[in-house]
Amino acid sequence: MSRIYLDELATELAEKRDISQKQARLFLKALVETIQKGIGDDGLVKVKGLGTFKLIDIDARESVSVNTGERVMIEGHQKLAFIPDAAMKELVNRPFSMFETVILNK
Repeated sequence: MSRIYLDELATELAEKRDISQKQARLFLKALVETIQKGIGDDGLVKVKGLGTFKLIDIDARESVSVNTGERVMIEGHQKLAFIPDAAMKELVNRPFSMFETVILNK
């Protein structure tokens, strides 16, 4: 799955937990709202077994407009970052665990 919508996630949850589609949708909506509120209040939300959502400050920087070639300033802003929990990272990386690290251009 490259992209999944909440309704599709609700369908999966409903089937796996034998609950109604409506209950699953309400649960997921509440989960997302709770994460959004936590980000708004504290700038950080940790979900054990999943990971951490946090706001990161991005400094202002200079760039070049692709349309005009002129230099432009991109204002500083915040972005939302997700850092997976160790268990989630292990699950994602498990298929690649047999590979060895190779140092290039030493």
